[in-house]
Amino acid sequence: MNSFHSQKGAALLLFIIFFLVGSLALSFTLARTIYSDLLVERLVHSSKQSYYTADAGLEDVTYRFIAALSVDSTEVLTLGDSTATTTATYDGFDDKFDIVAGAVQRGAYRGSSLALYTGTGASFNFGVQTGNGGFRMSNGSSVIGNVFSNGPIEKVGGGTATIYGDAISAGPTGLVEDITATGSARARIVRDATIARDVYAYTLDGGVTDGDAYYFEKIGGATVYGNEYGHEPEEATTTLPITDDDIDFLEQDTLAGGTLIASTSPECAGGEYFSDSDITLGWVVIECDLRIKKQGSATVLTLDGPVWVKGNIMFEAGPTVQIDASVGNRTVPFIADNPDNRATSSLISVEQGTTFFGSGTPKSYVLLISQNEDAENGEVENVDAISLGQSAGASGADYLAYAGHGRIALANSVTLKEITAYLVSLGNSAEVVYESGLVNLLFTSGPGGGYTMNGWRETY
Repeated sequence: MNSFHSQKGAALLLFIIFFLVGSLALSFTLARTIYSDLLVERLVHSSKQSYYTADAGLEDVTYRFIAALSVDSTEVLTLGDSTATTTATYDGFDDKFDIVAGAVQRGAYRGSSLALYTGTGASFNFGVQTGNGGFRMSNGSSVIGNVFSNGPIEKVGGGTATIYGDAISAGPTGLVEDITATGSARARIVRDATIARDVYAYTLDGGVTDGDAYYFEKIGGATVYGNEYGHEPEEATTTLPITDDDIDFLEQDTLAGGTLIASTSPECAGGEYFSDSDITLGWVVIECDLRIKKQGSATVLTLDGPVWVKGNIMFEAGPTVQIDASVGNRTVPFIADNPDNRATSSLISVEQGTTFFGSGTPKSYVLLISQNEDAENGEVENVDAISLGQSAGASGADYLAYAGHGRIALANSVTLKEITAYLVSLGNSAEVVYESGLVNLLFTSGPGGGYTMNGWRETY
């Protein structure tokens, strides 16, 4: 009996020992898990603090440049337990500051960077933007990008016209009519349109809406496959991205820093500056019409700076227009503006086969600007401020067209990056392919002293 009781006591003791060992192991495992979670939480908190500090360092140095304050090549900023080191390196080729900030807190490193360009520019946020004249599309024409108009957006003639993005016709008289959009549509009246996403309209008249519809009245057998809600206010109208003052600055800067070819100069004999051979122009004001004609296999016009023509600009038989590599990451204005005649002059004509190339770096484009005012004055003279002939830009489309008071007309199969005008008319199969990098373009001329930010992003 004593032996039996002794064995029972030993078994209990072993059980207690194993229980204690198991409890300790479980407690150790739980403690390690909790400790690991605490470390991760601490690391996440430190990482976030490092990111905020790096961003603050980036903002601090950027503000110093913009506010014309003193900036050292390396700036140090401390927030709490986190320290950011920010460096600014000047890139003379692209005329920009590369600003890089890195911050650390308890071993957690985060960084941000941006490019701060000097000079002046403009933001183009839509594939097509028009004033009160509106946007007219023909059979087979298309825009890859969003369209914003202070006037109507409509298809004229038969066939189909497609906007691969949103269609916005702003203001109390806004109209989107008989077009297909892969995005949303917003206008006072949306009529006979096929919209892949949502519609915002006072009157929804016919057509098909695949998404939701916000409207006051639905008529004409309009079909809505999504939900239906009450009307929302119309989109407010907006100004065009380049003002007359901006263009005047560009012109005066070109005149002040460039060469004047007067109307009495030999180059303007007969009222026209003509070239059918390779030529380089830039930082020049021409007081007569300019005509560049392709002769033989190729004729190349190289731009190394802005050009202001006080008359008409004509590209005949398909020459090549290119920006010199030395211009870098800049856009070159090519302006037709005769202040004495903006009714029938100040026109740009681009004939079939003309191609445009930038400097070979991003954001470098030829910007065609016309100051003709006929469309804004009711199309009395019925002239195109900028006319783009068939296949213009087909094999080289690094160009934009701008006519804040006039009409831009695109013939069949024209390709370019962006159009802004008082009125835009797309011919059959004409295509506009918007490039997101067009936001914040930089010009080679204009009022200095400003900065444009680009590429603000986290680096690590």
